[in-house]
Amino acid sequence: MAVPERVLAAVVGVLVLLAVVAGVLAANRDVPQLDPAAPEGVTQAFLQAAFDADEEAAAEHLSATSGCDVANVRQAYLPDDVRVVVESTEVDGDRAVVTLVVTDVYGEGLFGSSEYEHTERARLAREDGAWRLTALPWLLPSCDDDLVEVGP
Repeated sequence: MAVPERVLAAVVGVLVLLAVVAGVLAANRDVPQLDPAAPEGVTQAFLQAAFDADEEAAAEHLSATSGCDVANVRQAYLPDDVRVVVESTEVDGDRAVVTLVVTDVYGEGLFGSSEYEHTERARLAREDGAWRLTALPWLLPSCDDDLVEVGP
């Protein structure tokens, strides 16, 4: 093996090692716990309960006016591997919109996994002093028309 080929092999080996280390670190990082009384914390609690298959706990975060209940949570679209990051929160009086960046991860093929990133909006309203979800079209498209409303 010539010197340039050895250098190339060493560089490729280092890059592969760095990619593996980055993947392990990303997979094992802690999920920040958001304020459970804030709109983004309520959204996080709902998502965590839904992905943990605790439909009753998830449904507790839904507004009575949302048109959704436990049955809708049971029918929710829940991808196998997903990352959700809060991008922003806008509060206007007793209404809030939490903008989420959602990354669905698919498969583990020869060249790694595929990812699809999209932006979703959770809508919330303050009811009796607590924030409740009124709309989350990404996971709950089967509820009343108010729930599937899209836009700011």
